[in-house]
Amino acid sequence: MALRSLVTAFSTVLTLAAPFAAAQTEDVKTSEGASRLVFMSADPSEGRPGNAAPDLKVLALPELPEAGEADVEVLAALLRSSPVSTFIATPDSPSGAQTGDLHLVLDATLGGASGESGVSVEVGGESMSMQAFGERLKALTDALNPERRQTAYIRLSDPEDHFAGALGQLRSAIDPAGFGMSVLMVGVDAATCEGARSPIHYTLIGGLADGAPFGDDNGKTTLAEAMSWVQASLERDVAREAPCAARYSLILRGDQDPERVLVETGGQPLFPEMETAVYREKFQSLFLMTSSDSAQIGEFLDSCTYCPNESELTARQQEIGERQLALELEKGIWDEIRGDDTPGRIEVYLSNCQLCAYRDEAEAAITQLAAAEEARTDENDLFRNLVASNDLPGLRDWIDTCIACDFIDDAREAVATLENDSRVEEELSALKAAIEARNADEVESWLASCEICSGQDEAQAALDDLVAQAEAARPCVEAAGLPQQGGPRLLTDIDQSAARATCGAALTRFPGNPLAVTALGRIEQAAGNMTEAQAAYEAGMEAGIPAAYGLAAHSLYAPGNGTVADYEGAEQLAVEGMRRGDWLSGEVLTVLYSRELIDGKGPAEAAEIALEHAEAGNPVAQFFTGYFYRIGSGVPANDREAVRWLQAAVDRGYTHANSFLAEIYEDGGEGVPADADVAGELYWSALEAGDPTATDRLSSQINDRPSPVVRVIQTRLQQAGVFNGRVDGIGGNATASAVLRYAASVQGQ
Repeated sequence: MALRSLVTAFSTVLTLAAPFAAAQTEDVKTSEGASRLVFMSADPSEGRPGNAAPDLKVLALPELPEAGEADVEVLAALLRSSPVSTFIATPDSPSGAQTGDLHLVLDATLGGASGESGVSVEVGGESMSMQAFGERLKALTDALNPERRQTAYIRLSDPEDHFAGALGQLRSAIDPAGFGMSVLMVGVDAATCEGARSPIHYTLIGGLADGAPFGDDNGKTTLAEAMSWVQASLERDVAREAPCAARYSLILRGDQDPERVLVETGGQPLFPEMETAVYREKFQSLFLMTSSDSAQIGEFLDSCTYCPNESELTARQQEIGERQLALELEKGIWDEIRGDDTPGRIEVYLSNCQLCAYRDEAEAAITQLAAAEEARTDENDLFRNLVASNDLPGLRDWIDTCIACDFIDDAREAVATLENDSRVEEELSALKAAIEARNADEVESWLASCEICSGQDEAQAALDDLVAQAEAARPCVEAAGLPQQGGPRLLTDIDQSAARATCGAALTRFPGNPLAVTALGRIEQAAGNMTEAQAAYEAGMEAGIPAAYGLAAHSLYAPGNGTVADYEGAEQLAVEGMRRGDWLSGEVLTVLYSRELIDGKGPAEAAEIALEHAEAGNPVAQFFTGYFYRIGSGVPANDREAVRWLQAAVDRGYTHANSFLAEIYEDGGEGVPADADVAGELYWSALEAGDPTATDRLSSQINDRPSPVVRVIQTRLQQAGVFNGRVDGIGGNATASAVLRYAASVQGQ
């Protein structure tokens, strides 16, 4: 069978790893310490991992020499490799080319039978019998005169599959060369593969198989380390389906001692760039040893050149895969049982799981099921009660907090039904109005009377806010607010400095507190700062404070400082304020209408407003109602009704009503008998309270009072120590002067 031609390469690596054995003189240099590589009919750079160290010498042999020409060819190659060579000639080696360790790389093609020699071998384009191949190979190794014949890498192209049948002949041809390890690699034709073939010989000669983490890093690559390295490298190329990888390989040991040293490395690396690349891969592999990212580990194993910790990373990747598989199995089981309404299967999972990835969820589920069982009866009873009472907030809360949740779907349906109930919109509208009016009483009433109570949380939050702000503003309102709020009636009664401090504290706690802002407006008005006062009332009205409308209306009705009153503007504000429940607004309207300051409105409208608020318990309105009945303004004159409403105002502490009620009792009225004692005591109570009307009637108008009434006043003045005259029922200057002295003493307290 004709031999197939192919481009082959034959190279030897000469490493002087042991002392030169031949005799030498002091002035003759040996080859000790030098390293030589020999390439035949091939590119010396194929597979070389970067630039070699300076002492590395490269030899090139054009062909596998005949047995008798080997010495001459080797000598010629040695001479060509260096400008100046020194070596010793010995009787056994006329060339004097004794070398250290020999490593051989040979490319060949197995061909068909050649006569009686069987399978032929083609090397460097020359075909020869297997016997001739063996003889020439041995002659070459002998000519190189190595101290130790270490490794042979024979890369075979076998297009006709002769390798298995020719294995015995190959061993007979290779064994006489005496290599400690021979690697037979059967692969594709070197001329057709793409890329460089695996440079196993370079990495092994560079000491990589001995370096950590591949070997024990003692500077000596043993046969065991070398075989492990070569096997891993070849298997990796096959696994990656490298274009020039061997299809199959065979490692032959020429020495049975696994500790035989095949490579010794010195202090300097033979291939620095290879060392750098190995260092980087070591760093990456150490990082990946702690990684749980199987894909990242796989990417490294698929692309690494030297692959440190390959077996550990492969095991780690397998461990991750097994864990992922176990996790997927557990997930499948957990997805099936996680919705169980009894703990049985969940407990089995906890007792038998390996990874137990769902332990926390399983334990929580068991706890939940136990809690659900315990809560089920009470929870279901509560649901039924909530449905029966149309308690929308309660149902929403039940859905959010239920444990057993037996009626969860029914609860959601009930919520949806109630949310579409027309009463919800009506209640929310009423609540909105109460909140906008800042009326805590109305909000509280809404909470007490709502049926569906969809806005319960909003209502409670608004009520809490109103109560908190009202409580914070209470001292401020008491210092500067209206009488209906517990404050002074007259602006002149406000202690401006103390009131400002009190209101400032309320505003510090709740900036913009509308109650405090409105009260501050009264302080500004008392100080004559009408612009600031009106701005405060505007802020109060914008916040929905009812009293702010009355104050703003009153400031337009009686602006002071020579400013023209705006009766229509006052009416508009007062109407809105009264709608919001503010009596000061009603008082402004009562005055405007009773004095007929608004077109189309008169005493009848004033009396109607006064009566409405009087019946609601407002003492000022009660006074106005009594007064209207007394003089017959807007209502028929009726002294008995006048007494009823004026007495109601007096009972509620509205001192201004005292003098008007006393006037009726002075002379009596229709259906009301005169009672001087009652009249006198009413005047005296008003005088004690500093009422200017009582002071005027008992001083400048004392002579208009009936004698029995004057006698009561004189007696009281004597008891107070301000009157030394006779209690004779006659007014006069002495009695009037005593009244004024007493009034001054009361006002000065």
